[in-house]
Amino acid sequence: MTALRITFCIFSCICVAAAVPVGIFFEWWCLIPVVAAGVFAMLMFGAKNGFSRPKKEIRTDFMNSDEENEQIRKNDDKRETK
Repeated sequence: MTALRITFCIFSCICVAAAVPVGIFFEWWCLIPVVAAGVFAMLMFGAKNGFSRPKKEIRTDFMNSDEENEQIRKNDDKRETK
């Protein structure tokens, strides 16, 4: 994953550097390398997280008792495993 992060970072920097000359000569066409830099930056951050979303934390309902919350968590675990 580290190699992907470094590669996407380099591509992103190259796109940002290319935006200036493209903008000087072709005006609005400089948005293409800027958008490409954004895409490579998002891929870099995705590679940093291993292309997976973090698991949501279970929030406790404060209106229920501890026993009720525990029962709800057990029922949620059973639904996720099916």
